[in-house]
Amino acid sequence: MPKRKIRVAFIGIGNSASTTIQGLFYYSSGRGDSGLWHPIVGGYGVEDIEVVAALDVDSRKVGKDLSEALFSEPNIVEKRCEIPRTGVIVEKGLLEDELNPYLASQLKVLKQDKEGVVEYLKKSNVDIVVNTISSGLDKSSIAYANAACEAGASFVNATPTSIATNPDIVEAFKKKGIVVVGDDLMSQLGGTALHRGLVHFLKSRGIKPIRSYQLDVGGGLETLNTMYEDLRDFKKQVKTSSIAEEIDEGWEVVSGTTDYVDFLGNNRVTYLQFTATGFMGSSIIINVNLRSNDGMNAGNVIIDVVRAVMKAREDGLSGNVSDISNYGFKKTLEKKRIHDATMVFESKYCK
Repeated sequence: MPKRKIRVAFIGIGNSASTTIQGLFYYSSGRGDSGLWHPIVGGYGVEDIEVVAALDVDSRKVGKDLSEALFSEPNIVEKRCEIPRTGVIVEKGLLEDELNPYLASQLKVLKQDKEGVVEYLKKSNVDIVVNTISSGLDKSSIAYANAACEAGASFVNATPTSIATNPDIVEAFKKKGIVVVGDDLMSQLGGTALHRGLVHFLKSRGIKPIRSYQLDVGGGLETLNTMYEDLRDFKKQVKTSSIAEEIDEGWEVVSGTTDYVDFLGNNRVTYLQFTATGFMGSSIIINVNLRSNDGMNAGNVIIDVVRAVMKAREDGLSGNVSDISNYGFKKTLEKKRIHDATMVFESKYCK
């Protein structure tokens, strides 16, 4: 008996959502699976995901068909495939926070209350809500999580806000018999994943890292938003803590975004340096320069996580499912090294 479609709502129709949704159409249109990390997760293919609802607070997206909103300002993501009209009209979203000056200068806000969002999610019969709103909007992300829980939908938190690491929220989802995973999406091959992966490789070759740093420069609204000092410091802590999961005692690590460069668009340039010791204490220095695209880096992970969450629900799991959170996110309840987390996820969901 064929599985039914996974009914998904996206919150925040920005660059990451645009790329991910383009990917759903791209890989469901018979173009093969080149570039797709895991063609099958939890028994589901990409074609089994259906976007049935979308919310945003920018007036340039609200009221438009999703196919048009994906490419509306301030989005700057590259169009990789044509999206036919979907019939999904972007609804007004929640905004419970005061916008910092960077976001306020970019957004033209339309919003509604939580009750309206709950009703919309129920009416759309949503299985899973994916939260990709701008970082730093903590009250809004929490309100969205509560709305999803009330509507009986599982929740994927791609933002740094403490949702899947908040005991009260996790317990509320558990009581409802639904899943919540997060927090802070880890790109497929962004600076944090590469940093952690290189640590694993060095240690596997008998090399002892002494110190390392990671500096990011990027364009796009998310990077501009990160220039707000409080948010920049918070994201630096989250990234550094995630990398520290690979660390043995005696290793210094610093990670954080340094600046915004408009003409980089949705691209990000990451600079990594490792200082390590080898045979007889010999010095080894590694410099790495990575250029990647934020939206493209998000697509594979979000698609994998959505399918895994659906499978977890079918298996009767609820609350924070650590095997999914550890695979796809930087800030998690359980600390696990990136190689181990990936192996566990693949063994459970990609067989």
